Amino acid sequence: MIKTLSLSAIALATLGFNSAAHADLSDFDSPRIYTGIGYGQYSFEFEDSDNDTDFDDDAQMLKGYVGAQFNEYLSLELAYQNFDEVSDIDSKAEIDGVSLAARLGYPITESFSVYAKGGWLEWDADYTQDLPVGGVSASTDGGDAFYGAGIEYALTTNVQFRLEYERYKLDDDIDPDMDVASVSVQYMF
Repeated sequence: MIKTLSLSAIALATLGFNSAAHADLSDFDSPRIYTGIGYGQYSFEFEDSDNDTDFDDDAQMLKGYVGAQFNEYLSLELAYQNFDEVSDIDSKAEIDGVSLAARLGYPITESFSVYAKGGWLEWDADYTQDLPVGGVSASTDGGDAFYGAGIEYALTTNVQFRLEYERYKLDDDIDPDMDVASVSVQYMF
């Protein structure tokens, strides 16, 4: 009986130690803060059937972001996006925005993880329509939901690289769509 109790106690102690070691590897004491910069290409397109206008162009974009990672799965990010000017024969548009997103990740290995993200973008757009004599300029702003997905590679515990895709469907009279593919480097504090 004492021998069975001793083996049970050793098994329980080993199980408890193993669970405690696993908890130390996967649990965060507090959120980890990170920051990053990214470069990408985006496609901007819309169709305005009322004015018989069709617009489709590609341009570059830059972004900077800061985030808090609460555990291996959940992060929250605040980002600034600067979308370069897109133009057509007689019209131009430039968009800037600030977004807040939740990011859900899943580690595949110690170095690779995949993630999905979704959030809200507050944006400002300046656009110009060229006329035979002069042009007309206007500004508009709004806020819309967006979503995305990506992969992340950890070069070290502090430096990671990302490759991601994001889709923005801006709610405006012309319902513009923006598809963004970007690469980023981030530093985890």
